[in-house]
Amino acid sequence: MARQINDGVGVTTSETWYPLPPIELGRAGGTIASVTRVSGGTGYTAGTLATTDDNPNGSGCTLTVTVTGGVINAAVTVANGGDGYRVGDLLTVTGGGSNATFRVATLSYTN
Repeated sequence: MARQINDGVGVTTSETWYPLPPIELGRAGGTIASVTRVSGGTGYTAGTLATTDDNPNGSGCTLTVTVTGGVINAAVTVANGGDGYRVGDLLTVTGGGSNATFRVATLSYTN
């Protein structure tokens, strides 16, 4: 779903909104299986980087990234999926000059 946002100064932007999926009773969320890049950031070197969460849902995710010219490419591997995430959660990769962001695309659950 897309929605438009007006900043009050005459600039209108649109962003993709991800409704939260239903979660099993007694389960806060899941382990990240894949992410999609929102922004590649700047000033990075390749390797495994920790993420911080712009939401209170999950923790512990690390991503293995490739970098071209200091920018994280779209090709990213989830090194550690953490736990407690929901599809649509926003992740920030710190350590660059301008932080990269990723959106949780799919989850996996273990019983």
